[in-house]
Amino acid sequence: MAREKNDGRGRMGGRKKGTPNKTTSKVRDWLARLIDKNRKQMEEDLQALTPRERLQILERLMGYVVPKQQAVSAKIDYSKLSDEDLDIIISELTSEIPEDEKGGGL
Repeated sequence: MAREKNDGRGRMGGRKKGTPNKTTSKVRDWLARLIDKNRKQMEEDLQALTPRERLQILERLMGYVVPKQQAVSAKIDYSKLSDEDLDIIISELTSEIPEDEKGGGL
């Protein structure tokens, strides 16, 4: 009797979970070698572009090298903090503000 999908006996075929795709790996290696061998030509080609085009290309390439930053937010329930905790937070937030720029009070 043939196996059925989701019969509880595990995967029916293909790569094991976590096994890298050999084709993808080969293509990445090939591209890396291609880029490495043509680095000088690519730099010359970049110089031949207008400054605007060059910046657009470099911006696209940076996405593969520099990780994008994600926005971080923190929600604090200030009603649950003690007066001492609030004073510490205020002190930390205002420590970099020069004295002459601080307000005279509330």
